This record gives sequence, structure tokens and C-alpha cells, in this order.
Amino acid sequence: MRHIPSMAFLAVLLSAASPAAFPQLRNLSEYSQDCIHSDKTYFVLHDTGTADFGWASKWTHTTANAYPEKAAMFLWKFKDGSKAYAQQGDLIGDLGQATGYLVTDHAEKLEDVHRKKIQPMTASNYPVEVELWMGEIGDSTGFAPEGLVDKACFDAPRIELNQAYHFSECK
Repeated sequence: MRHIPSMAFLAVLLSAASPAAFPQLRNLSEYSQDCIHSDKTYFVLHDTGTADFGWASKWTHTTANAYPEKAAMFLWKFKDGSKAYAQQGDLIGDLGQATGYLVTDHAEKLEDVHRKKIQPMTASNYPVEVELWMGEIGDSTGFAPEGLVDKACFDAPRIELNQAYHFSECK
């Protein structure tokens, strides 16, 4: 009889704790590796000189839990050696709750390292590589990549206007 009050207390304690734990268990990632989703990562140069850049990444719940305060970013590398960035959603720890661990976005312009909007793409200067990084992104400090997650390449000799191009595994 002496154990009944302690068992009742334990039952109340577990029932109070379980609602917070259940959402995390139900929202596990279906992905086994953090990586660029190459089918959804693309670029288009329009005949008007404007561009569209699209990016996507897959994340594991392990990474989202291990690096909750880090930001994800794409580093676009162009044929002439120039670089541009794109912020990948919110903090990595928020990815699973908001997106199911598949994060997609797009923009007409990318950003330089200091967060100034740029569009460096031309018919002869197009992206040849894109990298997914973890790090810090601040409005005043800019992009600060810390750890490379994945990269993908584009190796065609030229591009056509108004056509979407996707990246593939680097050779």
C-alpha cells in the first residue's frame, strides 16, 4: 500500500511529460542523410536578364537536434569564380517541425557574403557548383559558413535562356 502514492505520482509525472515528447517522436525525418535535393535545386536565366534560383535540402532529425541554433545556407559558385549565397529557411533545429525536414525556397537574386542582393548570372557566367553549409547568418555579420554538408555540380559547356538546369553529383 505504501507504493501506491508513489506510483500515482509517477503516473501523473509521466502523463504531464509525455505530451511534449510525443510531437518529437511523431515528427522524425524520413531522410537518412543531410544533403542537397538535386531535383529541386535549379537555376534559370531569362531572356530579360532576370534569373530564378531554387534550392532544396533534406535533413535528418539527428542533425536538427544536434545543431538547433545553426543556420543552413547554400553557396553558389559561378563559372567566373564569383560566389553568392542563399539562406536556407530558419535555424536547423526548426526544420523538422516546420517542413518535415525537406526545405525548399527560391529567389530572383542571391546575396553576397555581406547579405547584399546580387544576381551574378549571365549566359556565360552560370552556376557550376552549389554547396550546402551550416554556420551563422547575421544581418550585420553576413554569411559565415562553418561546416560543409553536401555539394552538387553542373558541368554543361553552355546554357540556354529560359530553361531550368539542375545539379547532379560532382565527379
